[in-house]
Parts: sequence; C-alpha cells; structure tokens
Amino acid sequence: GEFSKKRILEKHKNLRKQNQGSVIFGLDSFAEGVDLKGDNLTHVVIVKLRFSVPNSPIEKTTQDYLQSQNRNPFMEISLPDASLRLIQACGRLIRTETDTGKITIFDNRLTTKFYGKQLLNALPGYNIVVE
Repeated sequence: GEFSKKRILEKHKNLRKQNQGSVIFGLDSFAEGVDLKGDNLTHVVIVKLRFSVPNSPIEKTTQDYLQSQNRNPFMEISLPDASLRLIQACGRLIRTETDTGKITIFDNRLTTKFYGKQLLNALPGYNIVVE
C-alpha cells in the first residue's frame, strides 16, 4: 500500500480522537499484532476464512506423510491453522475488559461446511448470530 501499517494506525487513532469516523481495510497484516482499544475498534469484518496451502517442501512432505498414514492433512493441519487465524482476527476487537463491538464474517463455509461449527465453537464466548 501507499502507507505503512504504523502510519495507517496512527492516522486512524488521530481521527478517532477527533470523534471522526475511520475505516481500515486490511488483509492478514491487520489480523495479528494490532492493538486498538476502546472506540478505536468497534467492528471487525472478515470476508473469507484463510486456509493454508502446503507450498513449502516441508509442508508438502508433512501432508504426504499424513496421507500415507491414512490421516487427513486438512483436519490435522489446515483446519487448526484456519481456526487459529480466525481466533486471532476476531481477537483484534476485544483488547480490554470494557471493549465491545461486532464481528461480521461473510464466509458462508461457517454454516455450509462440516467444519464450520468446529470453527465457531473454537471462538471465545461471543454471542453468535447466523443470518
């Protein structure tokens, strides 16, 4: 992008201090390591769940080994990794005991795939509404 992550966060915080609206559109770089407390973050939108793809030789070898043992690499590697990524992305919203807000997830795989309930159940005690 045009600005660094640090610069984007500084600009966002300054706008919020002035009671102005501000929206940050980000990908994975904003799903981890972002600490926006209180009114600095009130809504997290997740468009799509991220599942890892075995690109490295080590990951591919691990996948091949699991398959040779009649084990499921998706269930043992990809799904736990996606769950952790989802938990971390949702965790951006609640940074203190007084933080509140909304998380919207547009990926319908949470309701249409066999693993969706497992991903939702792994989230902390959020009030989940499916529409």
